Amino acid sequence: MDVKPKRRRAVPKAPRQETAVKAGSQEGAGAERPEATLPAEGRLVLSEHLPESAFVRLSVPESEKYLPCNPSIAKDGHGGLSCLVRTVNYELGEEDGIWFRGDPAPNTRNYLITLGQDLSQQSVEWVNDLMVRNTRVPARDGLEDGRLFWWRDGWWFTCTALHHGPKVRGTMALCKLDKTTVAGLEFLHSPHNREVEKNWMPLAEGDQLSMVYMHHPSESYEIHPTRHRLWMGGFPPLAGWSGGSQLIPYEGAYLGVVHQRRKHKNRVYYAHRLVQYNGNLEPFVAGREFYFRGEQIEFCPGIVEHNGRYVVSFGVKDREAWLVSLTENQVAALLK
Repeated sequence: MDVKPKRRRAVPKAPRQETAVKAGSQEGAGAERPEATLPAEGRLVLSEHLPESAFVRLSVPESEKYLPCNPSIAKDGHGGLSCLVRTVNYELGEEDGIWFRGDPAPNTRNYLITLGQDLSQQSVEWVNDLMVRNTRVPARDGLEDGRLFWWRDGWWFTCTALHHGPKVRGTMALCKLDKTTVAGLEFLHSPHNREVEKNWMPLAEGDQLSMVYMHHPSESYEIHPTRHRLWMGGFPPLAGWSGGSQLIPYEGAYLGVVHQRRKHKNRVYYAHRLVQYNGNLEPFVAGREFYFRGEQIEFCPGIVEHNGRYVVSFGVKDREAWLVSLTENQVAALLK
């Protein structure tokens, strides 16, 4: 992305949010609200068809001067929910270009937010990554866009480790959390020797950890306990689409969210789709295109099944972090 000087404008604060419990109690006081149905055809923006109570906006401490974005929701081994939320030191323009908050280059700080069963925020803690930044050179400039998952009785996440040198390099990394400290980092080197890697989609199941690497050509890899390629082939419906969320079990297969970056007259926006994968993490169903809150920069690094619904986490314009709760029928409609 080209760095262009921009005139700074105030970023709006997050509006006061109702929890799902409060919203539900208010709805229950009146007539029971029927489940929102999604149109079968045409442009689809979820916020235009779902009640506002289906959305929850996340926040970080007011003392944090960076902007929250790109949350990754996941469930631990006991059913508890957490989100890994990225915060950034820059602001995006409406067109191409970013401007920084007194720093010479992009920087990221991450927070771990624990959530209640009603998706309300319970705690917010900074993720301490100083040890890996100071000792692992490819990660010197931050850990970007983590995908959180529960594995081997603890929290882990994949991310892009950033290094600003003569060339900007992004290396995929697997990180282990000890409470809220990054206690270990393993670099996952590019299978094609690319200088920048990002958007791998993890699946943690039992002792196995695997990744969807690409969609068309489609490639997937097992990372642990052994390293080998699971699949190489093609899936033309997803040509030009990139990884987004982790994968979760869904109807005997796996489910994830992907995105495609688009540009029209210097304006960038992202479209999304739900995708199903088989045991080799080969895509075999690509759902319809949709947007979360509009045709704008939106990024989805998280999805989880929760109490018979599906909660998807996404960022907006690198300055907002959101959750949206979908019913099983709404997920099925998006997969058609």
